[in-house]
Order: sequence, then structure tokens, then C-alpha cells
Amino acid sequence: MDDTGQALRQTSDALLRDLDVLSTIEDEKRSLEPGDPRLVQLATRIEEIAQRVLVGSVRQRHLTEVVNSQVETGSPDAPVETIEDTPRPIPAVLAEWREAERRMEASVPGSPEAAEAEVLVDRLRDEYRRAHEAARDS
Repeated sequence: MDDTGQALRQTSDALLRDLDVLSTIEDEKRSLEPGDPRLVQLATRIEEIAQRVLVGSVRQRHLTEVVNSQVETGSPDAPVETIEDTPRPIPAVLAEWREAERRMEASVPGSPEAAEAEVLVDRLRDEYRRAHEAARDS
């Protein structure tokens, strides 16, 4: 497994998770009545996550430039699989899932942090299941 391909996969996964969280929190914010103090809390959390998305998208562009250069020069370090087909190590997924579960347990129910952690837990649980199924089937 090459480092550039793994880095690109991790960056892409993080972007997708953050976008899922943004969508979930934005949907919740849209349902609140004007003047609800949670509007400001949710909007603040949305801004923080959006900043992470911006940083991640810049990193992803840089990584894709590196990958394209590696492919063009015939580098042995060039990834040979798509981002989707580049598997993440199961222990890495499990560690991230456990951390998300800890964050969810430590957060205040109904808070933006709890909503974010819940989305992460669901996504990582699914990824862990798919990784095990792929390992079993190969």
C-alpha cells in the first residue's frame, strides 16, 4: 500500500464525513425556531466544520497533483487503485470508530458535538463492516 494513495484515501474519507456532518447539522438548524439559542451553537459548529472542509480540500488537491505527477513519471510510488478501491487498514478504522464513540458518550445529548459524533459513529461502523466483509471475501 503506497503512502500517497493512503493519504488521498484518508483525506477523501475525512471530507465525506465532514460533509455528512455538515448536512446533518444544517438540517437540524433549519428546523429550529428563530431566537432558539441552539441556532448560534449550530451555526458556530457548521463554520468550524466548513473550515476543516476547506483545509481538507486544499490538501486533497495537493495530493492529487502529487499522484498525477507520480503517474506521469512512471514512479513506482504511484497509486494503482482509485480512491474508492484503496482500502483503509481495519485497525485504523476501528481506532477512529472507538474515538468517535468516546466523543459521543462525552458530549451533551442534542448538542452539535453529539450530532457530529453520531454521524461519525454510523459511518465508521459501516466502513468497519465493509472492510471485514471485503477481507473475508478475498
